[in-house]
Order: sequence, then structure tokens, then C-alpha cells
Amino acid sequence: MKELLNGNPELLITVIGIGGCGCNTVNMLHENNLSSQVNLVAVNTDLAALNSINVENKILIGENLTNGYGAGSDPRIGYQAAQESEGLLRSAIMDSDIVIITAGFGGGTGTGASPLVSKIARELNINCLAIVTLPFESEGKIRMDYALQGIDDIKEPIHAYITLSNDLLLAGLGESVGLFSAFNQSNEVLKNLLIALVQMLKETGYVNVDKNDFSTILSFEGESILGVGKANSEEEAFDALDQALNNPLVSIANIASAKGIIFQLFCKSEPKLSTYNGLIDHIRTRVTNQSVLIVPGVSLDPNLSSEIEILIIGSGICSVEPEPIKAVVVTEDEATLAQNYEPTEPEYIDDELSFINQGETMTDIPAITRKLMAINRN
Repeated sequence: MKELLNGNPELLITVIGIGGCGCNTVNMLHENNLSSQVNLVAVNTDLAALNSINVENKILIGENLTNGYGAGSDPRIGYQAAQESEGLLRSAIMDSDIVIITAGFGGGTGTGASPLVSKIARELNINCLAIVTLPFESEGKIRMDYALQGIDDIKEPIHAYITLSNDLLLAGLGESVGLFSAFNQSNEVLKNLLIALVQMLKETGYVNVDKNDFSTILSFEGESILGVGKANSEEEAFDALDQALNNPLVSIANIASAKGIIFQLFCKSEPKLSTYNGLIDHIRTRVTNQSVLIVPGVSLDPNLSSEIEILIIGSGICSVEPEPIKAVVVTEDEATLAQNYEPTEPEYIDDELSFINQGETMTDIPAITRKLMAINRN
């Protein structure tokens, strides 16, 4: 009974770092003694980088494919390496209740292998959350294209995913910040997020958020946000909530369209009822979806570094607002031009309206004419 009251010792959470960035993250968690609470796993195609990690559980994937020299910044190699070592990856997460993937997207191993790991978790009926970082825009279009393709690949098998933007990190910290300081700040934010998440799931609070609550929120699949805020007094609790809701590293800072939200309040001492209710009311004012499910939790922890800590998880978020349809004003000359236009025979693809003109591209046609042609085809 004492064990049941004090925690959930049988709940197994696996944090699996994939690729260089992911392995650095789990190594940081190991150095912060989180390995006593969760199962930390480092996965890479680069043997030398893997050997530099202090995490006990390490998996070299694609040994025959890459000979331990990495994926060469090619996500296809990363995926094939994961396929080669699928049995090892499956064994690493098989007994987990929750799997958290952390990886940097835009390179080879993290981008390529993460979707397969999330697919394995889905097949094993394990709740899986991915926290991935996007490259700096200055790193080039190819790396960003790889990263965005990796997100598209992980969307279907994953339960929920969170993107952290390096460019937002730069914007939030300012251009004068040192390179190492910036990445340390990014690591600190990610560490706080993961530690708060693990603490919420592993410890039983006065108002409890358990594994099933977490599963329910993750069932609202799609883009998610994860934020942590801290305050030195209860009077500053609403400032902590705003910190959590406006995490500068999260690519989507708008929780308005969320379908499910976990609100976890960590306190050194008993909070006021008015504070608890006020914080939840404040969250509701930020959400336009009136049917949003908000799952609250409250835990007392006398060892907190601050008086108040707040963890926010929002899921089922619509990341792209549809553009409003604008009326098209057509002059008489433009209408005549469109009616008299005779394109070369198009080559249709899969019965879609998009086509390729032989010897001429759609960009050669005036924009208004293209719009009128689309209207006439419809």
C-alpha cells in the first residue's frame, strides 16, 4: 500500500535517443540521474559517437550496412540501418509502457530511423511520443527538406510529436548568444520537459495524471506542444503558466486548437484552491475548441528547485490555419485572354488536376489565366 501511495514503480518509460542529437540528449539525462527512473537507450549508426555516450543501453544499427561509420546524412541509409537492426530495436522497447523518442531531424540516422521505431511502438501497442529538433535555416534547404520529410514519415505511426526549432532558439536568445550557450539552453529546456513528464507519470499526486490519462491525451493524434514554467512564489503562478504555454523552442506556440491538454501543477507546499481553479480557467481562455479535454494534476514535492512548476501537454493541434478564400476580380481583357488560350495537350497524372505541359510550364501562363482555367475545368 505504501508503494502504491508513493508512486508507480512498475511503470516503465523508455527514452530512446536516435542519432547524434538524440544520443546527446539521453546522455544528458543520464548525467542528471534520470536513468534511475526511466530506461535510457542510445541508438546510432556511428560507432565512435556511440562509444562516447555514458548510457548503459546502446544499440549500433546497420552494422553491416554502414560498418559503424554513420549514415552519411542520408535518411534512406538511416531507415535501412534501422530495418537491418529491427529486432534489436523491438527488444529495446518491448516491455515499455511509454516510449519517448528524441532525435534531431535533417541528418541521416535520426531522421531515417525514428519513423521505424515509432512504427514498432505502434505495432506493440505502446504509447509513443516523439520530440524532434529542426535544423537551422542556415544549414540549407536539403537538410530542412530532409527534416520536413522525416516529420511527414513519422506522423502516421506516432501517437504525438513535438518539433523544436533551432531558429526559434536563435530568435529567443538573440544573435549575440554563444553557440555552446545556445545549445546548452536548448538541452536545458528539453531536460526540464522530460524530467517534468517523467515525474508526472512516475509519481502519484493528490490530483493524479496516470498512464491512462496520458494515453487518452495522446489519442488526439497530431502535432503537440510540451512546455514547462517555473515561479518562485504562488503569486507568480500565472507567469509560470504563460512560460509553459509560450515555450520559445516549440514550433507551434498556439494551443488554441488543442483537443486534449494535460495541466500538471508541482508545488512545494499546498496551493490555494483559487490558484488551482484560476490556472485552469486561464488555459480555457486560450483554447478556442470548447470541447477540449483538460486533465489536471497536482503534486507536492518539497525538493522542487522553485515554489511552483507547471507542465503543459497539448495534443491534436492544427498547425496550419486554412487560408481564407479570396474573391477573384477578372477584367474583360483577362477573361477574353483566358477563353482564347489554347494550351498544348497536357499529360495528366493519376487523374489529378495537376498536369505537365509539353514544351511549356504553367508558370509561363499569367496567374489570373491559370485561375480562370482552373475554374473552367471545375
